[in-house]
Amino acid sequence: MRIRVPRITIKTIPVTCRLDADLYADLEAYAAAYEAQDGEAIPLALLMMTIIRDDLQKDQAFMRERRQADAAPQTRVTRDSTTRQLPGQDHHDGACSTP
Repeated sequence: MRIRVPRITIKTIPVTCRLDADLYADLEAYAAAYEAQDGEAIPLALLMMTIIRDDLQKDQAFMRERRQADAAPQTRVTRDSTTRQLPGQDHHDGACSTP
């Protein structure tokens, strides 16, 4: 068992969730095994964050989609882009035209 604990400061966001009792017991056992192997305790929150990060990074399809989304130009929502148009109407240069 090897966990790569990040050694850099990472911006964190507080998240509250409920875990199944058996999952919580597994996490505590994993943390205890980590401490027995490496001689240092790991907080459960850091353990969960590390496991989730590693799992996401191993998902190649997700990471590919994430890189593509990050590379795509960001669009901004404007009033005109959210205005509902009636079928058959086009907006050109602020004017409304019908065919």
